[in-house]
Amino acid sequence: MGDSPHSFEEAQTIGQRETSVGGVERFGDCRTMVIDDEPLFCEFVTETIQSWGIRTEGFTQPGPALEAIGANPYDVIVLDVNLGDVCGLDLIPQMGNCGKIIIITGFSDKDTAIRALQLGAFDLIEKPFQSELLYHSLQRALSTLENERKSKRYIDSLNRNRVEYLEQQQRFENLEARLLETNKALSVVSKNIEQERKEIRKRVTLRLKELIMPPIAGLMADPGLSDHREQFDLLMRQIEDLTTWFASDCLLGRILSFTELRIASFIKNGTAIAEIAAQLNISEATVHSHRKRIRRKLNITDTKLPLRDFLNNHSDSEDMFINGETLGESLFPPAEEEIDATGN
Repeated sequence: MGDSPHSFEEAQTIGQRETSVGGVERFGDCRTMVIDDEPLFCEFVTETIQSWGIRTEGFTQPGPALEAIGANPYDVIVLDVNLGDVCGLDLIPQMGNCGKIIIITGFSDKDTAIRALQLGAFDLIEKPFQSELLYHSLQRALSTLENERKSKRYIDSLNRNRVEYLEQQQRFENLEARLLETNKALSVVSKNIEQERKEIRKRVTLRLKELIMPPIAGLMADPGLSDHREQFDLLMRQIEDLTTWFASDCLLGRILSFTELRIASFIKNGTAIAEIAAQLNISEATVHSHRKRIRRKLNITDTKLPLRDFLNNHSDSEDMFINGETLGESLFPPAEEEIDATGN
């Protein structure tokens, strides 16, 4: 039981004054419940909140109120401590995930406040109170709930992307295991496994950053989530730790196809044309065709320069291919190629 907060006209005036600065009116889709055993006070508070544009229902008995919460949870519940023979605080554990709870009481003391906060109450207001105090408490509760839900959506998105990345990583690890088992007896192939693994991981890294970095940037830019800044910074560092070590050599991956990357890797390590064809299960003529395309894409105009030497000397050079302009004068030179002793 308690005194009414201001008059109904004053409550409406408060809502109108706060509208211009982003008050509770922007939460018009939210649902609020008032539980107070004094019918007149319960009706007044209910109508006051409704005058601020929030859908609100009032209950004077705990039983029907709990049934309504169980059927359709509310965003904010304004709960009186003294409900006749029932203590309103005892109802909090029965409300489940019901949003934010604002406690109102005419007999506030330290123990009541401590217990209310321990049970998860958002705020405690002592009767009699002014409508403006209720307005701002409700505004803070709805704003906090909005930020928490937004944070949960971002975190759920991050978790989904993390699962996708782990699945991709598992597929890669399975592929790596099969490659190791298949090629463990072939010394010439073993020299190329590490390079091939790095090239695959670079592609996974680019995809990972496309999926995860935008949601993280959105999280960090949201002023309502500033309290979680430390956790987001930690997550960002962990992702960078996972990706930075193999993300420094992506240049060839932007220029060559996956098959061309594999052939370039073999050539870089000195593998003969016949051996490359055998390892990739293609003809030597196909390998030669890929070599020609690799040289054209890398714009190697010097026909006397072996492709292997070029790859070893320039694979990490940033001036090799930038915006279509390369080391030579033309992107598609019509020169014939010369082949060294290994065919490279």
